[in-house]
Amino acid sequence: MEGKASTVSVFGATGLIGSSVIKSLVEDGYAIKIFARDVEKSRRMFPEITEHIRWDYTRDDWKQNLEGSAVVMNFSGAPIFQKWKGNYKREIWDSRVEATKQIVDAISKCVEKPAVLINGSASGIYGYDSFDDSEVDESSPPGRDFWGDLVSAWEKEAMAAAQMGVRVVLIRTSVVLTMKGGALPQLASVFRKGIGGPISPGNQWFPWIHADDEVGLVLFALENDKVSGPLNASDPQVPTMNEFAATLGEVMHKGSRVRIPITVIRLMMGEVSSVLAKGKKVVPRRATELGYKFRYTDLKAALADLMSSS
Repeated sequence: MEGKASTVSVFGATGLIGSSVIKSLVEDGYAIKIFARDVEKSRRMFPEITEHIRWDYTRDDWKQNLEGSAVVMNFSGAPIFQKWKGNYKREIWDSRVEATKQIVDAISKCVEKPAVLINGSASGIYGYDSFDDSEVDESSPPGRDFWGDLVSAWEKEAMAAAQMGVRVVLIRTSVVLTMKGGALPQLASVFRKGIGGPISPGNQWFPWIHADDEVGLVLFALENDKVSGPLNASDPQVPTMNEFAATLGEVMHKGSRVRIPITVIRLMMGEVSSVLAKGKKVVPRRATELGYKFRYTDLKAALADLMSSS
């Protein structure tokens, strides 16, 4: 994108993906506005950024601050890799679908619309209601379960911005491998105790992406005008759960033969356990076609990099 002084407004800036993207945007010379529920936290995390705007998708008092943004990035959403309690399922839905709806409404009120909206999404759109060995790409239909419904509704709200002439990119994120959060630290803790192994049944697919490539894809989408619509953020090499567990055990110098019953994962994580137990073979067809070069295409090298920095 021409003119690195262009203003990028970021929602979900303090999360795993948003915080990493901001660091790269700062290095690349972009001006940044942060929209955060916890402004004090965002100021502590990013003291070099001067504009921190308190936002809540249930209020309208932040919307006028979006004026002047060349790019909007939305990575907001309640974390899923934790035990869901009470009304947390509703929070997962509203923090994605309703939040995106309100951000697009704010875009509609801008006198000069931003050129690009890069919106978080998830490979969960393909659902976990069925399992087979076929490859799943951006042209595949949504699943017929909670995940398919959630991401379809989420993306529908984001794509409404396209009717205003905004280029919309939907980053369909798979399991992001990072030791800063998500699934990997929880899996690694099990391996450290010497009871690691594949989650049953073991032949399910485990689509993954190194955190550096997640950020790389976001920046690629930002700076490449040919990118629009859905973009699978997953590595070209998709292992089975058996293969992933064996590789993680090798990197950690731990055994990986203790098969973990899905009931145990349900007790640890609740409903999100289906993401690990019924994964599909999600491939990044659009990213590959458009010329994105993955930094990590070897699972062992990716895990070794992450474990060395933990």
